[in-house]
Amino acid sequence: MTVQELLNAAQKLSLPDQLQLASQLMQVASQKLQTASVPAPTSSDTEDPLVGLFSGSVDLATRSKEILEQEIKSSSGFTWKES
Repeated sequence: MTVQELLNAAQKLSLPDQLQLASQLMQVASQKLQTASVPAPTSSDTEDPLVGLFSGSVDLATRSKEILEQEIKSSSGFTWKES
């Protein structure tokens, strides 16, 4: 049955039946929206195959400058060839 056929059938209902149908449709739509907005369960870090692939600090994003400063040595970086 198409949407248009459903609308035509609904228009033939009495007013109380139309109100009941509208109420039930709103309940169904509300339930669908609630289940659609529930986030999917996230996998734990132990289930992620990429965890542990790279070694290094786990808080690199928040401590990047500090971590880089700790790793700097006198031989780090670019050097100029003296001519």
